[in-house]
Amino acid sequence: MQECGRCHVKIRGNKRCCPLCGGPLSGEPENPAFPALPKRKFSRLSAVKLAAFLLIVFLISDGAMIYIMGGVPSWIPLSVLSAVVGFIDICVTMYYRNNALKTMQVQVIIGIFLSLVIDAVTGWHKWSIHWVMPVAFVGVMVATILIGMGLKMALQEFVLYLLMDTVLSLLQWIFLLKHMNCFQIPAVISSSACILMFLGILIFRWRDFTSASSRYFNI
Repeated sequence: MQECGRCHVKIRGNKRCCPLCGGPLSGEPENPAFPALPKRKFSRLSAVKLAAFLLIVFLISDGAMIYIMGGVPSWIPLSVLSAVVGFIDICVTMYYRNNALKTMQVQVIIGIFLSLVIDAVTGWHKWSIHWVMPVAFVGVMVATILIGMGLKMALQEFVLYLLMDTVLSLLQWIFLLKHMNCFQIPAVISSSACILMFLGILIFRWRDFTSASSRYFNI
C-alpha cells in the first residue's frame, strides 16, 4: 500500500502522486480497488454516424452551391448519387466487416450498379457493359477462390458465392440479346469463363457443393 509523507494517509491502488496534496508517495503500489473501465472504441455505429454526418454536410453543400449558382450544374446529380452510394457502401462494409468474402461480393455488386448509373447519366457510352461488368464478374470469382484458399476455408464455405457470381454474370446476356452491347467479345468471354469455372467445381468437387446446399437450403 502506498503512503503520502505529507498527509500521512494510506492510499490504495497505484497512484503517481497523492490525490490530496500532489506530493510523492512511498510504499508498494497494489492493484486498483476498482477495475478500470476499458476505453471506448470506435465502433461500427460510430463509423456509420460519421458517414451519415459527412453525407449531410455534402448534401447541404450541394444545396448551397445550387443556390449560389442559380441553377443545377450538370455534375450535381452525379455527385449526390455517388455520395449516397458511398454511404450505403460504408454501411454494408461495417455490417459485414467480419466476413471478407461477403463484403467483397456486396462491394462488387454496388460497384457494377454504380458504373451502370454513371454511364447512363453521362450519356450511355456503354463502357460499363463493355468492360466493367465482364472484368468485375471474372475478377470477383478469381478473388473469391484466392481469398478462400488464403484463409484456408473449405470449398463448401464459399462455393455458393461462386454460384451467385456465375448466375449474376449471365445478366450480361440481357444486354447481348437486346442488342444493347455492340462490343460483345468481353461479355461472352466473361460469362463463359464464369460458367466453366463453376462447372469445373461441380464436376470435381460435387460433394462440397451438395454439402453447402444442404447446409444453407436444407436440400
